[in-house]
Amino acid sequence: MKQNILSPRNIILALCAPFMALASCTDMMDTGSGRVAYEENHRLDNPNDSIYSVMGVLSLIQQIADRTIIMGELRGELMTVDYDNASTALQDINNFEATADNEYAGARDFYNVINNCNYIIARMDTSITEGRTKVMVPEYAQVKTLRAWTYWQMALIFGKVNYYTQPLTDVNAQPGTNTVDIDALAQLLISDLEPVAGARPLDYGSVDGWNSSEFFFPTKMMLGDLYLYNNEYERAAQAYAELIDQRQLTVNPNYANYWQSTTRQEMNDGHVRAYQNDVVTRLAFNSLLSASHSQMANLTASTRPSLLPAGSFVDWMNKRTHFHTDGQAISRYFIGDLRGNAEYANGRSRADAYGALPAALAATAVPAPAVITKFYNNLSGNETDDMKQRRLNSVALCRPSTVYLRLAEAINRLGRPTMAFAVLKYGLSQQTLRDTLKVDSNEVKNLPSYLQLTSGAYNYNIGTAARGCGLGIKFDRAQYVIPANADTTDYVERAILDELAAETCYEGNRFFDLLRISRHRADHPLLMQKQMASKYAARPAVLEKLKDISNWFIKQ
Repeated sequence: MKQNILSPRNIILALCAPFMALASCTDMMDTGSGRVAYEENHRLDNPNDSIYSVMGVLSLIQQIADRTIIMGELRGELMTVDYDNASTALQDINNFEATADNEYAGARDFYNVINNCNYIIARMDTSITEGRTKVMVPEYAQVKTLRAWTYWQMALIFGKVNYYTQPLTDVNAQPGTNTVDIDALAQLLISDLEPVAGARPLDYGSVDGWNSSEFFFPTKMMLGDLYLYNNEYERAAQAYAELIDQRQLTVNPNYANYWQSTTRQEMNDGHVRAYQNDVVTRLAFNSLLSASHSQMANLTASTRPSLLPAGSFVDWMNKRTHFHTDGQAISRYFIGDLRGNAEYANGRSRADAYGALPAALAATAVPAPAVITKFYNNLSGNETDDMKQRRLNSVALCRPSTVYLRLAEAINRLGRPTMAFAVLKYGLSQQTLRDTLKVDSNEVKNLPSYLQLTSGAYNYNIGTAARGCGLGIKFDRAQYVIPANADTTDYVERAILDELAAETCYEGNRFFDLLRISRHRADHPLLMQKQMASKYAARPAVLEKLKDISNWFIKQ
């Protein structure tokens, strides 16, 4: 039985407890200031020290969570700003004019996380054993992974980082100058993480009502992302597949939006809560109302929203085909990917990622064609509750469908495009791989063991596109297919990019998705530039601006 080792009453106090004697949890560190983070001689030689140290790092990451979402989405083509409501800081990000003093950049808080990780790594005694088990290695591996994740987020924001691995513990200490660009950082992080990739995943039981195994970022996911960025497709595919197998991750049909009849009177709306419940890694916040929480709902679904869905994205989603099925064949075609917004036959709507402002707010709202509702849908409480009593209690950093889509991205580039497309249309399973109408038989010859999907759990997988385009998509032979005369790798890669937009929009990944996939292509950075510019009315001018790659990142 899992043990509830932390009081569910007050998670933030538990997170900060090990740091109270050393430094304030809210103390921020500028790498140029040499501020003290820890006592120099404090050793982490007790398993409880390691547990609370990891949780303390997670509490610090809370301070940068919203920034990674905003920076990851606002520089992509799915999100824009309301120029009447958005702050200058948000407008500058949207216009690729943000500088280091932008309130959503703030390298200082990122380095605060990193320096705390450096301290833990330097002070943790990984030789301590119980029986034959080195009990502190899992925490050690997780802290290294969280440091890598933080460095990587910084690199995606700034294009470069000051890379250092020794903790600053003296007021006069300086981190030195070791500036590395994002390409060099990827190699450094891979070398740092590979030795700990096999460490046992952490699980501390129930914490504040959450499954604590979801607090921790998988090392294999971090490595997979770094490999994929480097165009190391075989290593990326193996990392993602091993994570899927280790966690038994599935693309569950329960988290699909689809019409339950041909009259559009009832809808299964499971995907509306996928951001909250269908999660590999989440950053959880304190259950206390007075504590700090994510502000993404306030920025998106409020009476004066600052961040809006890009009109071009809304139009594209609303025009996608939805394939209704009676279970045996396609019984009717509708228009609209229901992971965006669904309109019932009687005219009312159900917003998933975006849609009309919720009724609880609409009476006093400044009108907007559509607002982002993904975060609002996942607030605590009910729509009838006072909004002051509701908060966003967790932010998803990684979901199962994200892992599958990145696996598809890797195997497509390994010369298995129909297998990759099956992730989107059918769902990966042994039955799918054996069906030559779904996957080219040449692609499954000599299939590596890590891609053989032997677990029966995968029999319940559905295609990620089925979550919004209907469960009948697997029966389609005319529209959602790879054209006979297409460059299959190119076609499938663009389909994956589209599916990443539909399935994971506003989750903080879009800039990385565009950058990573663009790097796979011979004409890089053209795809990246075109996609980022596509939401703007002044598209040619923005495209010209983005030809200077330095404009993609925060100016320092």
